[in-house]
Amino acid sequence: MTVLSEERHVSEQLWCVHIEGPDDFVAAVSKEAAEREASAINAHVERSGQGERAAPVRAVAMEWPFTPESHARAVESDWEDLQRMPHRGRQPASSSNILTNIARRVKELIEVARGA
Repeated sequence: MTVLSEERHVSEQLWCVHIEGPDDFVAAVSKEAAEREASAINAHVERSGQGERAAPVRAVAMEWPFTPESHARAVESDWEDLQRMPHRGRQPASSSNILTNIARRVKELIEVARGA
């Protein structure tokens, strides 16, 4: 059973983590997974002091605001990105890495919007 079919079996709702500030969406396989990731991201932001910037970064679990097809694609592509995010502590994030990832994700969202 694939991640997507397991997700569909558990719930018809599609979930993600919305990272406010950069306005990024990271697809999650369940509400619980989205809540865990949002909590971990927020804890990382608080520990690093990044939450004190002029435009604070905050993550929240929410329903996926795009098409089910885009969620299926995002779950597959977001998994590796999620493993490399700073809150996972696997790789130090540089400003250029963060901006590159944000730019790539914005491009993907635009492509999805055009295709919908």
